[in-house]
Amino acid sequence: MHSAKLSVLVVDDTVVYRKILSEVLESIEDVQLMGVASHGRLALARMEQSPADLVLLDVEMPEMGGLETLQHIRKRWPETDVVMVSGTNMSSAEITVQALEQGALDFIRKPEGTDPEASRQELRDKLRPLVRHINTRRNMRSPAPSRVELPQEKTPPPPPRPALPLGQIEVVGIGVSTGGPNALTEVIPHLPADFPVPVLVVQHMPPSFTASLADHLDRRSPLRVCEAREGERIEVGNVYIAPGGKHMVVRRHEIPGTNTFQRIIGLNENPPENSCRPSVDVLFRSLAAHYEGSVAAVIMTGMGNDGCEGVRTLKRRGCRCLTQSAETCVVYGMPMAVDEAGLSDEQVPLDLLAQRLVRLVRNGGTP
Repeated sequence: MHSAKLSVLVVDDTVVYRKILSEVLESIEDVQLMGVASHGRLALARMEQSPADLVLLDVEMPEMGGLETLQHIRKRWPETDVVMVSGTNMSSAEITVQALEQGALDFIRKPEGTDPEASRQELRDKLRPLVRHINTRRNMRSPAPSRVELPQEKTPPPPPRPALPLGQIEVVGIGVSTGGPNALTEVIPHLPADFPVPVLVVQHMPPSFTASLADHLDRRSPLRVCEAREGERIEVGNVYIAPGGKHMVVRRHEIPGTNTFQRIIGLNENPPENSCRPSVDVLFRSLAAHYEGSVAAVIMTGMGNDGCEGVRTLKRRGCRCLTQSAETCVVYGMPMAVDEAGLSDEQVPLDLLAQRLVRLVRNGGTP
């Protein structure tokens, strides 16, 4: 049986951040701070004595860094969740993206502000939903009390949602959050070099981290993967990742002296939606406004419901929506919102998403 509270180990080489993180954790319900460690080797020794449910793990430390420590934890205590604690420099961002690809649940940034209480609140706001999610998952794994079950007739599964008649797909939009870097690595690199439409991606991440994510995916992919830039033409053969801190939209650019136009990337700093910037809903509404043909929308692992209303808007214009299947999500939040709203045409396991997307696009929107 799991204990009622989530046991957490804080690992950071800076005394100040160990203190701040400890204070924040002690202010969150259902959390038990089991200890602190100043580097990876000490953290592993503490885990040997008493494994934690969650480790907050600094990215850059002496003796044993965050990435190496993560690898040991994932191998020896696979049920322990790890959340990386990252600085804001490019080196930290690069290591953090690698850690997410290697199984870290999520990451939090060290606050940069000078107001201590504002910094604590920022960390609290980030950690609370993570704690709730981890506790929910632990409770689901806990064995239920034994009871006598009477035989019951099996309820047949609901019939698959009928596919709407759709036109030629012109663009793919992907929305993803917690667990996204690892999930995207299972999809984007498996799209072929001749994939016939552009791909626009919103991954909930702050500035600099999306650039590192784009670089990681680009090195593995036949397609060009880039962090989107203002005014950049949207072209086949490219995957555009919304930069952290900015909404990504599509704009129409009329070509002077002709009756033709190009679609280009637009970036803005309008208010967050669903507490997110970039927001999936913002991108999807823009796709609905600027593409006459059909859009393939993909909603993948992540907390919250960002993307659900955007899919609803796209459905009014003709859209086929794939959601990542529950059992393959790190967090079945964003896909669940779309599934429960009846907007998903198909729930697809992560390892089949790329090939399903290729077939869908090449067949003009039909299965």
